[in-house]
Amino acid sequence: MTGDCGWVRVAEVGDLSDGTGYESDVEIEGETVGLFELDGSYFALGNCTHEQGPLSQGVVENGSVVCPWHHAVFDIRTGRCIAAPSACRVDGSVLGREAEVEEDVIPSCRTFETKVVDGVIFARPRRTP
Repeated sequence: MTGDCGWVRVAEVGDLSDGTGYESDVEIEGETVGLFELDGSYFALGNCTHEQGPLSQGVVENGSVVCPWHHAVFDIRTGRCIAAPSACRVDGSVLGREAEVEEDVIPSCRTFETKVVDGVIFARPRRTP
């Protein structure tokens, strides 16, 4: 349900744990919103831009999240891809990061603005200046 100025209710504060992801099951503009709490602040990301993996199910470490599908790494605060996928072969084999990889640029994942009102977390598409 869309609220004032495009804000959508995505979760309650109690649904999240610091340093882990939370899949909201809410879509905004066709993208499922994954939520993260880092040091008391809330961040919302879309899916991995490599193959649409659910970032909210990934491992969170040092302010970044590792996609559970092919291990691309994204900065939770900015959505910037900071490490390319490492398990991405058509034949199912795993390509380690130490192997020589052609440097494809993986775009940043979608980020959403967040706000908390009375313990409820809202998100909306990030506005471009």
